[in-house]
Amino acid sequence: MNYFKLKTTTENVSVIALGCWAFGGGDYWANSENDGESLATIDRALDLGINFFDTADSYGGGHSDEVLGRAMKGRRDKFVIASKAYLDMLREKDLTETVERGLRRMGTDYIDLFYPHFASREIPFEETFGTLLKLKRQGKIRAIGMSNFGVRSIRRVAALGLMDEIAIHQLPYSLLWRAIEYGIQQETVDSGVGIICYSTLAQGLLSGRFDQAEDVPSNFKVLRFFNSERVEAAHGEKGCEKETFEAIRSLKEICAEAGVPMPAAALAWLYHQPGVQCVLTGPRCPQRLVENLEALETRLSPRLAEQMTAATDKLKACLGKNPDMWMSEEESRFF
Repeated sequence: MNYFKLKTTTENVSVIALGCWAFGGGDYWANSENDGESLATIDRALDLGINFFDTADSYGGGHSDEVLGRAMKGRRDKFVIASKAYLDMLREKDLTETVERGLRRMGTDYIDLFYPHFASREIPFEETFGTLLKLKRQGKIRAIGMSNFGVRSIRRVAALGLMDEIAIHQLPYSLLWRAIEYGIQQETVDSGVGIICYSTLAQGLLSGRFDQAEDVPSNFKVLRFFNSERVEAAHGEKGCEKETFEAIRSLKEICAEAGVPMPAAALAWLYHQPGVQCVLTGPRCPQRLVENLEALETRLSPRLAEQMTAATDKLKACLGKNPDMWMSEEESRFF
């Protein structure tokens, strides 16, 4: 396992983080809640050198936090925990209560990294980040991040003189979802902040298991890849189904010719991109986790990385500049 120093801290953090959204269960993950398997996946992650775990107050109504709390019992020092509060919970009272709830659920005195999960258009940044700085001084959180901030939001944080306090920026990024390349990625890098990527296998589309839209589980067809005429999708757009599955077929061919598994190659590709320090992956069982870690042993030549990029250029253009995977440009939570 490789590690990087998380900005503003002394923590050495694994370059792969384990996302814990699915551990919370719920309808989005087709009621996948299986605490025994979740705990086994966490144990396997620790065995493999992963020490970075990503949760949120909203994951399974807090169940993800509770699972992590059970896993951490008696070995808190082996975990670097990141958590988040959604954009409607960023006032001082709500944000403080969210952090306190997370501490209780996880049975810990501190959270290593805390993000506003999207920037709020209504709640002043001064209030949100002032509260986070207060919680940091109190020792309840140890570092502050950004999650899903657009260019204007990044610049507002910078204008407040807070960019030195920002440890990392969590963003949606994969071979199939490259919208942050239209400015957000560069603005983040220029601000001296690294990137942690989520939805790195595009909610399973880069797993290699799906050849057409009909093969994809209905709960994942809410994403903007899919036509809103499908019952599951409510974003109101035509989607990019043709371009998505053309890109997947091309990537399969490129990876087969190179002799590398497509999921590992897709994760390895991210490490070639500007500013990327960490890749978040969310397998729901130990075996999938081991498969994802192949990315650390997968070496992409510059030519192969360029071929993979070119294979998804048409899809990138189709999806456009809106980085929100679930909502249309008019309703996008990025700004």
